[in-house]
Amino acid sequence: MSVAPAVDEGRARQNIGPRGLAEWVFWLMSTRETIEPLALAARGRTLEGCLPISLLPRLLPLLATDETGLSKQGDVDYRLEFGVDEGGSPRVTGSVKATLPLTCQRCMETMGFSVSTRTRLGIVSSRAAAEQLPERYDPLLVLDDEITVASIIEDELILALPQVAMHDNEKCPQGTAFLNNREGQEGVTTVRRENPFAVLSQLKTSQSGKND
Repeated sequence: MSVAPAVDEGRARQNIGPRGLAEWVFWLMSTRETIEPLALAARGRTLEGCLPISLLPRLLPLLATDETGLSKQGDVDYRLEFGVDEGGSPRVTGSVKATLPLTCQRCMETMGFSVSTRTRLGIVSSRAAAEQLPERYDPLLVLDDEITVASIIEDELILALPQVAMHDNEKCPQGTAFLNNREGQEGVTTVRRENPFAVLSQLKTSQSGKND
C-alpha cells in the first residue's frame, strides 16, 4: 500500500497554529491518505475543500517568517474536477486559491501574494505519455496509481510563486527609491534569474512514496 512522501512532521506540527489538535489530525489525513486519480476521472468525481497552508511542508520554507521563525499562514481553497476530455484522456481541472506570505525582495517586509490558479492537468502514468500531452495540460504523473490531494495542491502553489517577490511600487516602503534608482540606470542589462521551479513545470510529479 502506498503512503504520502516523507515529510518533516516536527516542522509541520510546529506550524499547527491555534487550531491545535484538530489541525494536526487533519494534517495526518491529508498528507497520508491517498486517492486514485484514474478511478476518480472515470467516475467524474469532484473534490473541493479548504486546506491549512501550514500543513504543506514543501511550501513552508518558501514563505515569509516572523522573528520566531514561524510564518503566518491562512488556508487554501481548492476545487479539483476529475474527468475525461473529448479525446478520452483522463484529466483534472479546477482551481487553487490562497494568499501566501512572502518576503518582498525590495524592502524585506512581509507581503501577501494572492494565488488563483486555473488547474489543467493531464493524468499520465509514464514520462513518455507526459511528453505526448496537448499543450493545454500540465502532466500529473502517477507512477503507482495513488497520490494525495495535498501533494497536487502543493505543486500548484509552488508553481505559482513569483521569481522575485515584490510589493507594488506604491505599496512598498522602498518603492520611490527603487523607481529613482531604476531611472538612473536605464540601459543597464539585467540578467533574469532562472525560476527554481522550472523543472516542476516541465514535469509535475505528484507521487506517493512506498512502504518500507
